[in-house]
Amino acid sequence: GQKLVVFVVHEHPTIPPPPPPRKIHPFGKDYKVGDSNEWKVPEESDFYSKWSEEKQFHVGDNLLFYYNDQVDDVLEISSDLEFKSCDTTSPVAVHNGGQDLISLTKPGIRYFITSKIGHCEDGLKLRVVVRPLTRSVPKKMQSSPFDRLIKWLHDSFRPHPHH
Repeated sequence: GQKLVVFVVHEHPTIPPPPPPRKIHPFGKDYKVGDSNEWKVPEESDFYSKWSEEKQFHVGDNLLFYYNDQVDDVLEISSDLEFKSCDTTSPVAVHNGGQDLISLTKPGIRYFITSKIGHCEDGLKLRVVVRPLTRSVPKKMQSSPFDRLIKWLHDSFRPHPHH
């Protein structure tokens, strides 16, 4: 099938080439925080916790915060306690561009709130659990069928203690 595709492209130079991959990394997703709701006081106060729980975030993913920078901002804070109490006194980072891309670079929990009084209490806060990057195993680490056969033989003929 490959030759045919190449032939067609040469015959009709008007066919655009396929778009290049958007990222160099095969992994890494962009999550638009709140989806269509974006980053603003939600109608349901648990909106962002539900949004975050429905997804699995991994190292290499990005969070995109879209909001009205006249109304809100994004403060990253460091602890669950600050998150629960909407404590904005010692943020790790402050973003106020209106369109902020925040990369999840390491596993752990990241907390984001707004500095606007009342908004955080009304549910404008996000807790994201970032999982280690297990999705991208380098090719040489994956066992070949041969390795699996050896391991199977090895396991099969080793006496197993009976439980």
